[in-house]
Amino acid sequence: MTTYLLIGEAPSPEVAARVADQYKDCPYVHFIAAFGAMLVGVFYFPPDREWWIKLVADEPTLTLGLHRAAVYRTDHPASPEKFTLRIPEQKGDIAPCGSKCIDCERFSTCSHCPATRYYLFDNQVG
Repeated sequence: MTTYLLIGEAPSPEVAARVADQYKDCPYVHFIAAFGAMLVGVFYFPPDREWWIKLVADEPTLTLGLHRAAVYRTDHPASPEKFTLRIPEQKGDIAPCGSKCIDCERFSTCSHCPATRYYLFDNQVG
């Protein structure tokens, strides 16, 4: 599991707040918040999900509606050293962020969102 820090600048405080609210229940999110027009998030991703955060860094407008984004990575977080995915009691077809795994072009090469019935692994990663 790799830890990522996302710092992004949204066009407005409202956009930053909307993105934070959209991703607040993501199983990979340890922390996400809007600070005015700035968006700050800490994510824990397995290797097959790193493409998403890298796409946010490369295409912040396309992915999250941000003007710009910086992404920092570490394989050795001091705390927490391990992260337990936050899984809802009932899994559905749609991820908490609103994405539909089955419609994604990466569906055949991804472990899918842990909050959906498509997820392929257990909930403890680290």
